[in-house]
Amino acid sequence: MKFPRLLAGLGLAVLTGIAGTACTTHAGAAAQVGSSTIETSTVRGIVDRGFEAVESVPAEQAAQSLDRAELQRRTITTLVQLKVLETEAKRLGITLSGQDIDAYYQAYSVLRFGSVEAFETRAAAAGFAREDVDVIVRAGALESAIGDKVAPTTLASPAEARAQYDGIVAQVGDLPLTFEVARPYLQRFLASDQRSARIQPLLEEAATREHISVNPRFGEWDPKQFAVVSAPGTIATTSAPEPALDLSLQS
Repeated sequence: MKFPRLLAGLGLAVLTGIAGTACTTHAGAAAQVGSSTIETSTVRGIVDRGFEAVESVPAEQAAQSLDRAELQRRTITTLVQLKVLETEAKRLGITLSGQDIDAYYQAYSVLRFGSVEAFETRAAAAGFAREDVDVIVRAGALESAIGDKVAPTTLASPAEARAQYDGIVAQVGDLPLTFEVARPYLQRFLASDQRSARIQPLLEEAATREHISVNPRFGEWDPKQFAVVSAPGTIATTSAPEPALDLSLQS
């Protein structure tokens, strides 16, 4: 499971055994995670801005066949996942400052896409406006912090990080991050599969405790995919799409 991937949730993960039918009132709500409500107006705003963002990038870079129902499902999935991560981080006593998140934003953007601008362009092409990208970034930063708590020694070696860094420089040129600044992020990114294996059981438990319910007009919650999927009789009538933007690190 890699939470910081995007769109059908920042491609995501397989979680099992998660209750998805909590007794929930959906009036005005797109979804409910425990006592936290994801408002329909919040989803509508992100989706509206997402379509505007798609129009701002060259057609060849934009998501193919992006439609409103698809982007609604992706958006709700992303917001639900963020709520689950926040719940588990709170339980573990983890807090992130604005500076922590900003540092993660820069490191993730530069080391995965070559620059912050390139990352934001890719996100826009997939239907996430610049002002909403912080949802993706916060989810990634929280997952990383949870990994540090439960698997602090599960890291790639400094040599592996160095090789990755040099490969990025060879591909995109000089970076605004020195190797010493980039090294701890790369050591975590490169060990993401192993770290996720340690994090996944905790997130399964958190989702079970909180319960997740989705307004039927948008689809239904699929605990196996940990995503909102289409359902007959709703405004979403097609299968859950493949993610338009994979935010996982490519080695």
